[in-house]
Amino acid sequence: MSSVEARKPLLAIDTSTTWASLALYGEAGVLAELGWTAGREQTVALLSALDQLLGYGGLTGPAELGAVAVALGPGSFNALRVGLSTAKGLCFALGLPLLGVPTLDATAYPHVARGRPVRAVIAAGRERFVSALYRWSEDGPWRAGEYTNTTFAGLAALIAEPTLLCGELPASRQHDWPDTAQLAPAALGVRRAASLAELAWARWRRGECDDPAALEPVYLHSPAPARAAGQG
Repeated sequence: MSSVEARKPLLAIDTSTTWASLALYGEAGVLAELGWTAGREQTVALLSALDQLLGYGGLTGPAELGAVAVALGPGSFNALRVGLSTAKGLCFALGLPLLGVPTLDATAYPHVARGRPVRAVIAAGRERFVSALYRWSEDGPWRAGEYTNTTFAGLAALIAEPTLLCGELPASRQHDWPDTAQLAPAALGVRRAASLAELAWARWRRGECDDPAALEPVYLHSPAPARAAGQG
């Protein structure tokens, strides 16, 4: 990667669940960001939102991008495929580096720097929730165990120590958590593509990228071993 390429903006795409988000990230940080409730319409909305984002960031088109990052899940099958296929298509067409970032890594990222344990959550439907625990070390945030897919009661039972919860939390159950749970404010719990972009940018600056042909999403029922947040 040349120094010129490193200064071009990175595009981050997150269509892991019904919440979708896009961001442009450059040397100065976040250049533009969009987030919306896409429901099951990610395919319809994503490309038009991408055009809008590029305009907000002062880019005339995808050819001005330097790299593409994509959320890998956990998430729903169709939603993840939309984001990943779009990201791969851009990378193959333009010869750009591709960087995959686990969705819950990006969910937890804004909160773990405070030094407390963070459990990031994604709603899996049918009153089930996928989550992972994150901790902080001198090397940064890291995921401290496998993904869990459980009911609300099972999720609440995992909060055995003072822990900040963030992500797709059930609004109707906000008073049913144990005393050890601290809920992130709703506005701060929203998953942001800017967090995904910052994690991917750090990897890209280290000279890392993923093989577009081999990169696959992590679905709601797929466990993953513990590893550093944002490591592909």
